[in-house]
This record gives sequence, C-alpha cells and structure tokens, in this order.
Amino acid sequence: MSDDYLLMQRCIDRAITLERHQGRFHRAVKRALPRLHRSIDLPPQDRARHLTCFVIRYIECVPEWLWQVEQLCSVAGLDFTPVRKVIGHSFAAPPERHPDQVGLAALLDDAYLAHRALEEINEHLQPACGMPLLPMDPIIANTVVRELLGERFAGEIDSICCGLGGRFRGLRLAPDSLVAMILCRQRFNETPGAWPDFARTLNIQLRPPIAELVSSTLH
Repeated sequence: MSDDYLLMQRCIDRAITLERHQGRFHRAVKRALPRLHRSIDLPPQDRARHLTCFVIRYIECVPEWLWQVEQLCSVAGLDFTPVRKVIGHSFAAPPERHPDQVGLAALLDDAYLAHRALEEINEHLQPACGMPLLPMDPIIANTVVRELLGERFAGEIDSICCGLGGRFRGLRLAPDSLVAMILCRQRFNETPGAWPDFARTLNIQLRPPIAELVSSTLH
C-alpha cells in the first residue's frame, strides 16, 4: 500500500482507540437519536451502540477498499492517483471545519467522501465493464451517514465526489484491459469478508417512504 493508505490507517486506528477509551461518539449518537430521520430503521435494542459499530466499520474499511479499487483501475490502465490524493489529503488535514470534534466524528466526513467517490466511480465504470466494481450495494450505508452529517454538508461532499467520478465518465476499455479487470475483481471477491455489507450485518435498514408503502399496498 502507498503512504496515503498507511496515513489513513493511522488516523483511523487513533480514532477507534480514542472511542474505545472515551466513548465520545457513542454519547453523541445517543443524544442525536431522537432527531434521526424516521427512514433509518435501527434494531430496537441499544440503537446507539449499533449505530456506533456501524460507523466504526464504515470508516475502518476505507483504506482497504480504496486500495482494491485502485488495483482494479491499475490493471486496466486507469489512473486512480488523483482520487487517492484527494481522499488522503482529507484524512490528513486537521478538522478545521469542526474543531470541537475529534475521533470518529472528525473522520466521518472523510469516510463519506471515500465511499461516495467509490460509488460514483463504480457508476461510471460499470457500463464499460459490464459489471459493478463494487460487490455490494453502498446506498444504505451512505444514506445513513448522509443523515448523520446533515444534508447541506453531505451535499458539498457529493459535489467533490461527482468531480472525482467524472474522471471515469465515458471510458471505453480495450478487451485485454477488461479481462484483466474482471480477473482482478474475481480474485478480490473470493477473499472472505473483503467487502462486508455492514449495514445489513447490523440490521440497519431504510424504511420505504409512506407514498411507496401506500402504492405497494394498492397494487
């Protein structure tokens, strides 16, 4: 792994250690639960703990997942470096936007940046590959984190991610590049637990809007 990924990992390890000793994020989540959007369906028992565990897993998988997607791009001759540099800089920068936040809270927006960038890249490369790069659907996880960050702040991050993903828009892969990417993806997917769907594992779901419920009932 490059130095960027090692730096991300050190930041994440420090934040998780701090949370285990202080539980600051868990307490903040507990206070925020009454304001959480009703579309987010959490297990009834110890909802704050489930959401904290989800956030830890969401953050800690970032370096490995980015590295794997970079390998997929590399074998196909695609340059992932600008994406890695932007996300790496975000993790390394001091949390000036929210100086009162430390630990997990300070890294959550960085992790959202990484996950949404991967989602955008996947969307643009899927037509060229004929398959999704990501072996799991990130929508639920990203929607939950979007709610925690707030619509306005998450929207600003989305704009950055659209720019990063746009670098891969309309690409056409040569046959040998496509085969190399498919074989690399297959190798990663065969690694047990490499791409966990942690929202599903922790029984965190999205409730359908009322309008959809009514429509499905009538039809």
